[in-house]
Amino acid sequence: MDFITLIGVNLGFAALLGIAIGRSGLLDNMKGDFTDWIRYSIGIVLFGIMSLLGSIASIQYEGALLNVRDGGPIYGGLWFGPIIGIGAAIIGAAYRFSLGGATVVPCCLATIIAGLVSGIIWYFFREKITVVIATLIALALSLVHMVLLIFLTPNNFGWYLITETPTGIGIVTLVPLSVLIFSWCYLRSKEAVAKKK
Repeated sequence: MDFITLIGVNLGFAALLGIAIGRSGLLDNMKGDFTDWIRYSIGIVLFGIMSLLGSIASIQYEGALLNVRDGGPIYGGLWFGPIIGIGAAIIGAAYRFSLGGATVVPCCLATIIAGLVSGIIWYFFREKITVVIATLIALALSLVHMVLLIFLTPNNFGWYLITETPTGIGIVTLVPLSVLIFSWCYLRSKEAVAKKK
């Protein structure tokens, strides 16, 4: 898969998912009651699929996957809470684990951290999250991913990937861009529905 296709598939689906969830209101106003657990499950599956897609629609470069796997858990957690964020992260990390390779440990761990941290931020600061804040959080989590790659891969392979290949630039641009696009489409669609009521 070439770089243009990678961007088109992942960012296109991020936009479509943001619009669909914003217009439907499917995951809004959930309080954790028993009747909401079906919607939680749907959210986990949807954002888990986005995380899977991030791995499947990727570019393999010298043993590493240039991808947006962490995007789904991040915007799932930031906009809809820790249950969805962590659930989606587990799906994405499990699939990444099945692929193996030298970067399997830091990549799986980074995906879990992305969903967990995003969900915690939602829990404490949900009313203050904006598109810009969501994008900056995604950037910070992408930097965490890079640090994990550097320290948790054998034979300085992670350092080589970050400094000598496009992997580092890809990590800090593609995931925040995915989160920006989803967040903007979700909020704009939600606002458009609210104006019609």
